Amino acid sequence: MKKSLSAALALAVLATPLLATPAGATTASANSTVGTRDAQPGFRVLPYLQNPKPDAMTISWISETADPGTLSFTGPGIGNGKGKGAGNQRVLTSTPKYMPLMEYTQKELDQSISGLVKGSWLKANTNYKHTLTVEGLKAGKDYDYTVDQGGKRHEGTFTTAPDAESWEDLRLIAFSDSETEPTGRVEHREWELNPVNGYTPDSEQRPGSDSVWAQKFGSTTRYGDFTLRYPLSQDTAMRENMAAIEAADPDLMLIAGDLVQGAGYQPAWDEFFGYFAGEHGDLASNVPLVTALGNWETYAGINGGYGSPADQSPAVISRNKYLSYFDNDGDAANPAAKGSYYRTDHGPVTVLTLDSTNGEPDENTKTGTLSGEPFSGDDSNLTAENLSTDTQGEFTDADYDKAYTELFAGTTAEDSDLPNMSVGGEQWKWAEKQLAEAREQGQIVIVQFHHAAYSSGVHGTPPNHEHADNQSGTAMRAYSPLFEKYGVATVLSGHDEMFERSWVDGDGDGQGFHSYDVGVASDGLRGEQQVKNEKGEYEPLRFNTHSKWSAAANQPETWATDENGTPQLLDGGLHYGHLQIDITRQGDGAKIKLSPIYLFPILDEDYNLVKTERRVYDDVVEFAVGADGTAKK
Repeated sequence: MKKSLSAALALAVLATPLLATPAGATTASANSTVGTRDAQPGFRVLPYLQNPKPDAMTISWISETADPGTLSFTGPGIGNGKGKGAGNQRVLTSTPKYMPLMEYTQKELDQSISGLVKGSWLKANTNYKHTLTVEGLKAGKDYDYTVDQGGKRHEGTFTTAPDAESWEDLRLIAFSDSETEPTGRVEHREWELNPVNGYTPDSEQRPGSDSVWAQKFGSTTRYGDFTLRYPLSQDTAMRENMAAIEAADPDLMLIAGDLVQGAGYQPAWDEFFGYFAGEHGDLASNVPLVTALGNWETYAGINGGYGSPADQSPAVISRNKYLSYFDNDGDAANPAAKGSYYRTDHGPVTVLTLDSTNGEPDENTKTGTLSGEPFSGDDSNLTAENLSTDTQGEFTDADYDKAYTELFAGTTAEDSDLPNMSVGGEQWKWAEKQLAEAREQGQIVIVQFHHAAYSSGVHGTPPNHEHADNQSGTAMRAYSPLFEKYGVATVLSGHDEMFERSWVDGDGDGQGFHSYDVGVASDGLRGEQQVKNEKGEYEPLRFNTHSKWSAAANQPETWATDENGTPQLLDGGLHYGHLQIDITRQGDGAKIKLSPIYLFPILDEDYNLVKTERRVYDDVVEFAVGADGTAKK
């Protein structure tokens, strides 16, 4: 049974927020705090869509005042449901629900960020959520709606999911690791260069440490080498990425975790919704969001990080802030998980979203708590006996459950929202049941979760490896036999912040699935994991022998000096972007096209951004699926 934190509990846990139990708009204490502003009528977060179905859609929004809002729909079948209105219109009234977890902590109110006016990123200290579900809709039809809130109006439109028989084409867009935060407005992230084939044969070298580029965007050190920072800030990258996605007109938006730079850090959520349903855009008002939890959704930023064994409440708070924003129909047999893993059917496509944030037995490289014998080399040495079991070594299942029961009065460990993703657990059983049902129904199956099971990046090696990682996604390889058995077409993940595609065919029968790391939303631009060789030189480890392509390893850069004497990048390299998934009806089956998209920055002679160009990497994958939804050999 779901339970919500009381305002008093939030007060105790979140480092004494200023607002405990507001009666309306705001309070004197919030007004007098530097950086916050008075609560404004209207929208804090614009309407955003969830739970798309052939006959229903859920729409939520956030206000700063307690005023109810009204939702008006027009479209086929609207007049046949509940609510006021007649004919082709329906009007529903919301019941605002106060969100105590979203109050700013004192640390957030006191925070200073270099390059920004202190507190300029803060909003009012009140959040009220409005959620309404409209039912009785028609499959595959367009609907217009308006939301009136506090004298403000927002208009949107959406298309209901088609039924599995009546459809022609679908487009899904996927990415991960947006990791939004106010610092992203000014921060330029590391931009790694592959040490083996970083350049095309005719390319000049990147600008050096004394270059205008380095002076303008900054530099850092990676693996002992000078490394440039990327020319786009995280904020600019996110805006450009979202603009390109909106222009692509997708049917669904899939985000495989790490939405924010710490879900327990409220300004990160303010930034996130600014891109999806706020001041920078409203894509989520028109396209449903299908999101997964990442490791950053268990992290509280300046409010305690992942917590400690003595107090794991920051992780509990972080997860429950995410779960407060997103409402998903999860596992009915495990309601404690609060929809952290769930199924979305959209015409011929079934998307299974898994929660990869915890496995058992717990592992931790810092304490030497490991499963399986230690080993070295690549993953050809990985066996069932030494396969890892956990994706994070930051907290144990028991410590999390303990903190949960302390925060939620009257609960037990069984009520904890942290599911176990390991073999034989409730999530595993649920996933196998959904896969079996989807296969019986002839669905095309896509799976998403955050921690990439197949990766050449820093999180690609398991915790019991010679070059260990404490947050490796390798444990999720336990699901691969299930994915192969039930004919999963594509697996989407992130975590390593590099564009990579792997091909998984464990039994060698020529039929497997494509596994992607799509962690190129707007945060880091990391390359392959490097280790020192016998000569003491860094080289790519390449633990993941399933890798078929990555932007870091297979897209060398081409640099040339322009007519102004300015070194410019002409093409290649690792950039921000997303994966475009196009599914087209073809006879009694379908054709699937997977296109890795990147936003290439065009700069002038002073390295000011002129525009970004939508380009496609040289790894477009196309394959056909039969009437049963599985790929044809």
